Amino acid sequence: MPLTVLDTKGLPVTRRERIEDAVQTGGKNVSQSYEAWIAADPFRSGVRVLITGPQGFERAVFFATDEEATEITRRVRETLEE
Repeated sequence: MPLTVLDTKGLPVTRRERIEDAVQTGGKNVSQSYEAWIAADPFRSGVRVLITGPQGFERAVFFATDEEATEITRRVRETLEE
């Protein structure tokens, strides 16, 4: 069951699709259903991804707005494996 991005807020249109795709790719091999909310994080000058899932799973991933897609995917995957 893949990770589903439910909402994206505050990101430039030129970067939104790339970030959403990278987050979804990071969660495409999970065995249970997870959901993600992506938002610009002005306090950290970047992006925050809140990931929720079964049994109260809730984690946040932070990265720069211009982070490489492969790095975003890796960080999401590592977070889901915790």
